[in-house]
Amino acid sequence: MHRSLTALFIFLSIVAGDIGAAQKGYGLYFDQDLLLPVVNEDRDYTMGVGIERFERESAFQLLQGPLRSVAGVLSIDDRKGELRTSYLFGSVNYTPDDLSASAPVPGDRPYASVLYLSNKRVVTDDAHAIGVELQVGLLGTYVAREIQRKLHQGWRKLSDSDEPVTPRGWGNQISAGGEPTLRLRLARSDRLLGDSRRWDLAGTFDLSVGYQTNASAGLALRGGLLRSKFSSLPYDPINRGNFVPAFGDDELYLWGATRARLVGYDALLQGQFRDSTLTYDSDQLRRLVIDAGAGVTGSWRGVQLTLSANLKTSELDHGAADRTQWWGGLYVTVRR
Repeated sequence: MHRSLTALFIFLSIVAGDIGAAQKGYGLYFDQDLLLPVVNEDRDYTMGVGIERFERESAFQLLQGPLRSVAGVLSIDDRKGELRTSYLFGSVNYTPDDLSASAPVPGDRPYASVLYLSNKRVVTDDAHAIGVELQVGLLGTYVAREIQRKLHQGWRKLSDSDEPVTPRGWGNQISAGGEPTLRLRLARSDRLLGDSRRWDLAGTFDLSVGYQTNASAGLALRGGLLRSKFSSLPYDPINRGNFVPAFGDDELYLWGATRARLVGYDALLQGQFRDSTLTYDSDQLRRLVIDAGAGVTGSWRGVQLTLSANLKTSELDHGAADRTQWWGGLYVTVRR
């Protein structure tokens, strides 16, 4: 724990020194089911990590070419408002319930992981936000296995317990050994109600095509001392975050968000091009999945901290994997 706090302090010190006159910032995001001990089952979406750099128009050109092309077709850059860009390096990781089993567990969800780099272009004003995100990555690497083993080992030492066990089935994950993948996401948010200083309610929409192909619609509500735009609500930043973080003054608010998602294809359950040890057919997927989150967000002198609790309804209409997922989130941003 001491080393984790030291690393966080060093991270904040470095990025705070790099933030100059231009509006830019950095985010460090951490999802973990251990953060919700009452409902933690150490399974399904078990861990996510993200590091983001966000600013106005970026001089960094990686992924910008194809993203500019898509934004041009959709006339995103032609809209009136503030243009924001971001790069996010992240990882999302899924496991079955029985981590002690080295063999596949039929009826439960397969191990799965994505290590990715995403680039976003977003135009926002006081009432609307529209953006496009291109994500390129690798399925099936063993980075998640090593991180999870280290976390479990550290937790056992800290709690002087035999649990959580060492996960033994990562060799059975989707596209084990590594396979390139990508996802393109179009997203929009519209402020529906509110007074901009105390509360606001927004509608959210997105469409994803790639290793996850789906469409969603939802609502996002904030209430408290608001000094940032509605579209900066820090919900689910590692998976399908609401655009880019805030450039605002000191604030403190409670928030809640939910989405209904129609699922067409999910490589993290069905596999991609390579053969995988355990996959599910399309008729075993739930076509409607609901996810939701609630949290508290506070900002002071350019540092923002968010604590959240999140859930997702079952993604599989099959066996033991037909269950609701829970996890907690801890997100820190430093910006100017």
